[in-house]
Amino acid sequence: MIQPLSGDVSRSLVLVGRNSVLRPDRELRTALEGPIGPDASAPVGCVTEVKLCRTLRELSQTLQGQAGVAAGLGPLPVPLLRYRQEFLESLHTTVFSVSLVVQARRVLEGIKAQEPHLRGDVAPPTDPSGLDRFVAQLGDCWVRSVQLGGEVQGIFTLYAQSREEAEAMVRSIGLTLPLEGLTLSPELGSQLSRIRRETSVNSSLRVRVLGLSQVPAVGSADELVALTSGFGGLTIDAPVVLSAETRGYEEIPELMTVFQPVVANRQLFCGSGSKQGLLRRKERLLEIANQCSWVEETCRLYGQPPEPALQNQGRQVRADIAAIDERAEAFARSASSTLQVPELPALLQGSPRLVPMIRDGHRLGGEGGEPFAFSDRSRAIQRRRRLWKVGLNAGRLIDRIRLTYRQESDPVGGDGLANEWTEAYGGGGGDDRGMLELDLDNHEQITTLNANTGTGVDQLEVISSDGQRLAGGRPSNGGRASSWRAGRQEVLLGFQGRAKTWLDALQPVIADFQDALRWEPVREEEDP
Repeated sequence: MIQPLSGDVSRSLVLVGRNSVLRPDRELRTALEGPIGPDASAPVGCVTEVKLCRTLRELSQTLQGQAGVAAGLGPLPVPLLRYRQEFLESLHTTVFSVSLVVQARRVLEGIKAQEPHLRGDVAPPTDPSGLDRFVAQLGDCWVRSVQLGGEVQGIFTLYAQSREEAEAMVRSIGLTLPLEGLTLSPELGSQLSRIRRETSVNSSLRVRVLGLSQVPAVGSADELVALTSGFGGLTIDAPVVLSAETRGYEEIPELMTVFQPVVANRQLFCGSGSKQGLLRRKERLLEIANQCSWVEETCRLYGQPPEPALQNQGRQVRADIAAIDERAEAFARSASSTLQVPELPALLQGSPRLVPMIRDGHRLGGEGGEPFAFSDRSRAIQRRRRLWKVGLNAGRLIDRIRLTYRQESDPVGGDGLANEWTEAYGGGGGDDRGMLELDLDNHEQITTLNANTGTGVDQLEVISSDGQRLAGGRPSNGGRASSWRAGRQEVLLGFQGRAKTWLDALQPVIADFQDALRWEPVREEEDP
């Protein structure tokens, strides 16, 4: 839980040491002293922002208000603000995610160190071992200023699986919102809801409110826009540290020369200019890991074993992250020692994408009645749609079919909430033949359809993978017998067909998982 702070307490956070590479949330002793006073450059007041972020790096900078980025320290969430890093990680972004940020930040006070210098009891290190002890005890950087206040941040994350999907998402958003000069307007809530509703990929909404002792519930785009618009008029009665500016000790004249080996290692981790550091590469590996987990879990939900290449990439990602962590531990042991960039093969393999072929099976029945569709088929796998229940009404033929589907509404909700709905097609005749209900947690699915058809569906038998059987109707004179059985990598997603007074035709919609795994390259130049 984030504790509210007073101005006096926040003053104690200025000048303290930090390790920018390892355990950055840990407060270290301070090597510096000097007067601490108001920061005249702090943007006191309320600022609102709406921004489209195409990379995690851009999202990270937007969430921290571009603060905390000092020369040589890289654009990572500042060490002081661990809660912001946790919020960022909770989004479970992937390499090609696109994020829309709606936020308001209200700064009450800025506090800054004035003309800091080495404390009288701290001697500059004179050799590598002394430099290592200095960094271990006092860190490689220090907090120059902090800002107190409150904020509301809402993130719409669109989980594109590929570069092409991400570009399509940006173009689609551009049809509803101007990509440049986004502003907070009364129409924004409905516009954001429309984007979420019409997008072809999974999406989620995450909201975090800080600075208020009583946090209002925000569950929709309209509520987010209303809270953000009115945030400047609310009383910030539980202020927190919103941002911090960190500086390297090499800016202190007495430490400038001796600290150069530490600066080189920090750049190895945090990057320099447009060159990615190891910490950003670790974030990219975590994004790949998120996508690997999503693809693997999706395969298992449909009863399909993940391809070996996917599992191999998961293992390689973990090994690459461990290699980066080992370098960070080496920095902690000896910040002055020359460190080498490890090989990271998982970045070369790229990010997985699940693209099963969605196709129509053989149609059973005739041309009568009116058509009904398996809707939104392009997003069915993305949203993990599964057929849950099948019910029949039948007499001498199949009068009515009832189909209940379930799909996930939010891929990172953590509460397992799913959308659920029932579709029914046909007339009101026939007897209720019962309901076949699949245990989705055990990956049960329909594996066999047996039918007798003429001008309509006269007889139908549905069999599930656990042996359940649902049947109705009877063969007609001159009818044709036909059947469908799921192949080894086929999944019946649902049905389309024709119906009015009775069920005239039924056609399975099938997902074929054979050769469904694709790999998207991860390009460093796309994440400057």
